[in-house]
Amino acid sequence: MDKKYKIGIIVKDFLSKEKTGIENYLVNLLKTLPKYNSQGYTLYLYTTDKNLKVKNKNYIVRYVKPTISWMHTDLPIAIFKDKLDLIFSPIPSLPLLSNKIKKVITVHDLSFNYMDNSKKKILSKYFIMKAIKSADKIIAVSNFTKDQILQNYKISKDKIEVIYEAFNKNIFKQKKVKKDTDFFKILCVGTLTKRKNFTHIIKTLPIIEDKIGDTRITIAGKKGDDLQHIKSTIEDLKANNKIKITGYVSDNRLTTLYNSNDVFVYASKEEGFGIPILEAFNCKIPVVTSSTSATKEIAENAAIFVDPNNIFEIAKGIIMANKTKDILIEKGYKVAKKYSWDKMTKQTIDLFHKVLNPYV
Repeated sequence: MDKKYKIGIIVKDFLSKEKTGIENYLVNLLKTLPKYNSQGYTLYLYTTDKNLKVKNKNYIVRYVKPTISWMHTDLPIAIFKDKLDLIFSPIPSLPLLSNKIKKVITVHDLSFNYMDNSKKKILSKYFIMKAIKSADKIIAVSNFTKDQILQNYKISKDKIEVIYEAFNKNIFKQKKVKKDTDFFKILCVGTLTKRKNFTHIIKTLPIIEDKIGDTRITIAGKKGDDLQHIKSTIEDLKANNKIKITGYVSDNRLTTLYNSNDVFVYASKEEGFGIPILEAFNCKIPVVTSSTSATKEIAENAAIFVDPNNIFEIAKGIIMANKTKDILIEKGYKVAKKYSWDKMTKQTIDLFHKVLNPYV
């Protein structure tokens, strides 16, 4: 009789947080994982959220007290107690464990390159390095991320498996909304960090208004380390009445924003994937994104690509996206159809199976 393996997933407190990229990834993976668990793996969730309630009966929830060193003290004790065969982390962070336990991690990006706090940056790089070295397999969410890992760490390329993320097609789709035609409207989405490059997008406002007319910019995303810089840039432009920062918004509200704006701009300096690009494609809004990092890989030929460090190029890209919106919308909608959480989950559990049964 085949052994029924035990798989643990480190969910930390991600399931109780406002959903950004990693939270979206984990929530949708957990939602679809039981559907593809044809091997009958026993699935454990290790959480630091004492109030976490999981309705899905396919999971056994283990609470781990969130002490300073919980990842390397309390968590290994819980894992050994449950006699796991494989531990999976949705981020590049792993507890210190015996080599008998197989380890899989997901790397979304190497965003520590944009951290200002040198101590935090050094620690982040160290723990990512430890996780990458000790993992049996690494899931990279794009070929760009895979290349970044290989450039930064001396590991075999065979250790890395590229598995694309996706987006929620049932939520992010075209819908009828009342559009304000008095202004040209630009939407930006993401946590307000320097990496997301919102200040450069804001600085395009005078250039765009000179070419298109009265313009409004909406930035939807939770607070980050660049908030004050963004606010001061708006003040310098005397554009308080033209630029709105909404804070974090629900998926339904975000869908409305995609559908009620004219162009979506996602000009990050670095991205490991770029879920909002696919959301925008499916809502049928033209997209402007960076020619650098994974965004070009994910958007294929369906967006206007710009240098995120060049304000004039971003502005030119926005104007071009507005002119060619019908073509971009058609192409983007086709690209979005290629991605699904089901596909991602099936590839992920297939990878678990290969790690657990390397000689089959």
